[in-house]
Amino acid sequence: MDEFIVAAYPQLSEPASTKVLEGTLAWGYFAVGAMRLDTPNGIAYRVELTNTGEGIVLSGTASCTATTECTRCLKPTNIDIEGQVEGYFLLQPAEELEGYERDEFECVDADGNFDIAPAIHAALVYATPYVILCKDDCAGLCPKCGADLNEGPCECDLADEDDSDNPFAVLKNLKFDNE
Repeated sequence: MDEFIVAAYPQLSEPASTKVLEGTLAWGYFAVGAMRLDTPNGIAYRVELTNTGEGIVLSGTASCTATTECTRCLKPTNIDIEGQVEGYFLLQPAEELEGYERDEFECVDADGNFDIAPAIHAALVYATPYVILCKDDCAGLCPKCGADLNEGPCECDLADEDDSDNPFAVLKNLKFDNE
């Protein structure tokens, strides 16, 4: 993830002053755990920065169309993601302000610069679903031969397999009251 450095001064020098930023970041991809999400069209953002007197409030949105693998069948899958960007950047070091812990907030550096890339990245990570499917009824891959079950049944005859060692095998014959 690249940096996105913003200058607080001169536009955000006075309390209640605001600055709106919008555009597209050409990051190429971002990660959520072990999942890589490619963003060939970049990440669109629109954020507003407001000087509160003690700090700069960051709020807005970040969105992208990302490509990753379907969780079940591993085919490339596109997903639209939009997250809420939020952040707070102290204008003075936290140890100089009463009531703030050193690690609670980011600080604007002595030159008036601060990095909003982590806030944009966090917004996308929080908005990304844990399971991404190519379609709602994706059948996935056969656990025995790896065939794509979306293209039809596989040839490995998995139904006849002896699963007596599988601890979940007893659930196969479970019946519910409404059946």
